[in-house]
Amino acid sequence: MDRYELIDLTRRALKITTDRTTDMTAAEHRQPASVYTDSERAEQEREVVRRAPQLVGYRSELPEPGSYCTKTVLDVPILLTRDADGQVHAFQNICAHRAAPVATGCGTAERFVCPFHAWTYDNHGRFVGGPGREGFPTALAPGVGLTELPAAEYAGFLWLSLVPLDGPLDIAAHLGDLGPELASWNVGSWSHVGEKTLDAPVNWKLALDTFAENYHFATVHRDSFGTFARSNCALFDSYGPHHRLVFPLRNITDIADQPEDSWQPLNHLVVIYALFPNIVLSCTVANGEIFRVYPGQTPGQSVTYHDNATLMDISDEMMRIGAGEIFEYAHSSVRDEDYSLAADIQRALASGARDALVFGRNEPGLHHRHAAVDAALANTALADTLGA
Repeated sequence: MDRYELIDLTRRALKITTDRTTDMTAAEHRQPASVYTDSERAEQEREVVRRAPQLVGYRSELPEPGSYCTKTVLDVPILLTRDADGQVHAFQNICAHRAAPVATGCGTAERFVCPFHAWTYDNHGRFVGGPGREGFPTALAPGVGLTELPAAEYAGFLWLSLVPLDGPLDIAAHLGDLGPELASWNVGSWSHVGEKTLDAPVNWKLALDTFAENYHFATVHRDSFGTFARSNCALFDSYGPHHRLVFPLRNITDIADQPEDSWQPLNHLVVIYALFPNIVLSCTVANGEIFRVYPGQTPGQSVTYHDNATLMDISDEMMRIGAGEIFEYAHSSVRDEDYSLAADIQRALASGARDALVFGRNEPGLHHRHAAVDAALANTALADTLGA
């Protein structure tokens, strides 16, 4: 994001702060409880997520030719590699023989050897050797290898599709006007601190709802985020099915009387991107966090993979420890405050005691994300009807 746009966002944030208001929608919205509990809808939503391009990590996780990393996306084990020409590839991390994973963790490797029977693959996913080949005259026909998935590197991030025959990924079209803005942060080149997992008894949309407003900061995060970020005060901008929220920090009023050319906007703002359908990207002056939220096998379950990247030089041990502590602080706040309460809400919704909950005018992120999911479900139903 260039300085002119950051200054404009800071002006807007300073105004809603001093006016003690927030960006609002035209009206409230009553959201049926069934969107979080209905099994048929949950299966349809899972398919929407499966078909969508998936941001799965930072460019820095594949720092050089020969590097690799492993991920899990909608329960599918994934292997990402960078070949000798610098090209990124994605594969199902599943051996063609008996379906064991061929890689774990991250690192550098020219070959990936299945731990079960030593079938071996290169970083293009091609089978390159293994014992007992005479026992597999058909399975080891020319061209056998790991199942390759469409992959792309765009805006500093790693992307893939779970559909093997999806063709080349057009992430620029997927992100639209938001693409250049994401790239401008250069978060993809920051140092990867780590990944943590949250397997929660919470519908995937309810998990995402926790990132779609800061109205709850004064209560849920009273002793954590609420100590430095303002509550019920946010800017909202939509980009097709995606949106951006800007949360002013409490210190933003310190610059009210300072000349704009002296402002350092990122010292006073947190920027949250909601990337359709299931990704949250949080950007601050020091951290770039990814939350990959996936529907579980039932409506009341989801899995979140939380990644953190930092500008700190984590080759220095003290910096590495500090970055890890910051990551743990953010993760534990989401786990113990947001998701803990969301689990209580999920149980209440599943009880059937109330048939709806309310999205306030001051919660435009909730309105927008749910409308985008509804539109995708409608489009999927139309496509199925037309035989697409």
